[in-house]
Amino acid sequence: MKWEYDESRDRFHVPKDAGEYTDGLIAIMMRIPDGWGRWISCDRGWYSIIIDVDQKLAKLDPNYTVHQVKEKFGGLRYYFAATSGVDEDTGKKMNEIVRKAEKLADKTCECCGSNEKVALRDHGWWKTMCDHCDRFTSSS
Repeated sequence: MKWEYDESRDRFHVPKDAGEYTDGLIAIMMRIPDGWGRWISCDRGWYSIIIDVDQKLAKLDPNYTVHQVKEKFGGLRYYFAATSGVDEDTGKKMNEIVRKAEKLADKTCECCGSNEKVALRDHGWWKTMCDHCDRFTSSS
């Protein structure tokens, strides 16, 4: 079984709801090294945020790598590594881009991308959602 898991881990796991974000998400997954698992583990509402992060980081360091992009405790986590040899100033700029995106995600519904009436919700798991998506999730 381990062999089958290892083989599937390195495939691109494009979310079914990727739609117009497909190419951007694949670009991010192409930066994930073999063995790390090529998943984007957040919902559609944050796709534009993470694609923007990738594009900004790539302008500073075209060969940077991604280790994980996921939701954790209701917040966005974008784990990356700069290419060796990137100067300290560029590294700081890259970290600031990620911090700003993670803060933006704190005010953006992970489900739909709205920035109106967004809060961290507890449904037995933490998720950043707007009132509309929270009601939809609560009723299902």
